[in-house]
Amino acid sequence: MSLNMSRRSVLRAAGAGATALAVGPALAACDSGGPVSVSNEGTKQAAWPAHVPAETHYDLPALPGNGAPAVLDYPSLPLRASVRGKPGDGTTVTCMALSYGAAVRLDPSNRLVKAIGDAMGVTLKPRFVIDTGTSYTTALATMMAGGEQPDILMIPATGAPHISEFIRSRCADLSAYLSGDAIREYPNLAALPTRGWQLTGRIGGGVYGVPTYRYNAPQVALFADRDKLEKAGIWGKGVSVEDFTDGLSRLSAGGHYGMGSSSAAAFGWTYHAGAAGAPNWWGESGGTFRFTADTPEFEQAVANMRRFHSRRVYNPDALTLGAGDAQPRFVNGTWVTWPNGTGGAAQILSQARDFTADLAYPYGDAPNTPGGDSVFGFTVVKKSSPARIRTLLRVLDFLAAPFGTKEFELVQYGVEGVHFTRDKGGAPANPTALGRQENSTNLPFKYLNSAPQPLFLPGLAGLTRRLYDSQKTLLPICRPDASAAYRFSSPTFSAKWAGVSPALNSAVTDAVSGKTKVSEWRSTVARIKQQNGLDQMAEEFAKAKATAG
Repeated sequence: MSLNMSRRSVLRAAGAGATALAVGPALAACDSGGPVSVSNEGTKQAAWPAHVPAETHYDLPALPGNGAPAVLDYPSLPLRASVRGKPGDGTTVTCMALSYGAAVRLDPSNRLVKAIGDAMGVTLKPRFVIDTGTSYTTALATMMAGGEQPDILMIPATGAPHISEFIRSRCADLSAYLSGDAIREYPNLAALPTRGWQLTGRIGGGVYGVPTYRYNAPQVALFADRDKLEKAGIWGKGVSVEDFTDGLSRLSAGGHYGMGSSSAAAFGWTYHAGAAGAPNWWGESGGTFRFTADTPEFEQAVANMRRFHSRRVYNPDALTLGAGDAQPRFVNGTWVTWPNGTGGAAQILSQARDFTADLAYPYGDAPNTPGGDSVFGFTVVKKSSPARIRTLLRVLDFLAAPFGTKEFELVQYGVEGVHFTRDKGGAPANPTALGRQENSTNLPFKYLNSAPQPLFLPGLAGLTRRLYDSQKTLLPICRPDASAAYRFSSPTFSAKWAGVSPALNSAVTDAVSGKTKVSEWRSTVARIKQQNGLDQMAEEFAKAKATAG
């Protein structure tokens, strides 16, 4: 239930509109002309890849329940290599992924693309689609409808209309290459936790995707001016919604607002739903799945947000403010709190220099935090010859290099002296002028694949510890999306999920702003469920769970 697909709005990437939906009929049949089935029911299911952990050292150990470890000091130089020789065969490899950065030149003058390609032994031709809300799902839809399919393609965890059928019909079944001990040919992929493969799920019984796995962590949190909340008596566990509202109301004065939000975030409902105890998108009990908005806890969250709105706790331009203008208002102190995705937590907390910025424990009697271990997305490869598929998997193996290796440093930071210089501890902490353009934000090969990363902030050991401690506090109440491992084998999810987030976003916005009544919430949800096939989705998730065992 992240406000972001990774660190921005998960709601923003979900709806590609009519353009995406129009590709459905073209994928109703596979290459042979027969129907495409993505369900795992009645299929022989491929074994999950074996797990062979990588040799790594962390200063602070992994937190319980797959929580992230932390690194305070950069590994000693020279860094070790995690792959033998060059994995490529001298051919050109095309790839596509989304980006949260800025556009940069991708011609042969780009030194980072060339350096990574040279290290791999291939000529890389990437395409990075900058996130503008629906841009990546629109790009996927265009490609699925007849555009040129890249060799390597990132699939977002939120999916896209009819993406499962596309994968089954036009992408390689990787089971023979990765299931069981076969994956040992790709050591960095073998080091990916089994949980990552399980969360990606099977399609038609096969392993099609290579997961970009994330450690267990809160995906959404309340960024807060800890000093002000402590002074107002609303910091820590056990703060009631009434006291929280009163405290934020007192802090909403003199050009400051107790809680900030932007148009893309829809009053930050993903955070507030968790605070009220609602499931993270889907809850499950006894094999039965229930949509989050169709719960008493979510209805209570809507009432709570309406209370905040009526007490003028939110910034008055919450429905018109652009997402890019939100972070500056928090770090400059205009907003006392701000519900947001945690992917950029280190950057946000480090920029707030005039107050102690931290992640707050949720208010309420029995809160949870949307999170858990997850996949940011997964990567599929184009149907090709066995030799070609192995080459592409070796490329992904290179990208999955663990922290502290030569390959990881190259993909994450670039070339020493060209893109960065080191601090006194050896960390690549100082980007050059070129490195401020050619970097892993603007050239996110990491979204095609990467190993789960420890908490590490070059030169900021104190902030690293603070983030580690915050996650340690929040992990016990992190709640994952119960549908995550089953969604891509659900035909209804594949066909209709794109419409759910925009509809829910709009419904919450109307109820919180007073355009509709909170008392009408149940009828609103019933309409969203009927229009988007949510009951059918729930049944398909239940069957997939029973099949998985």
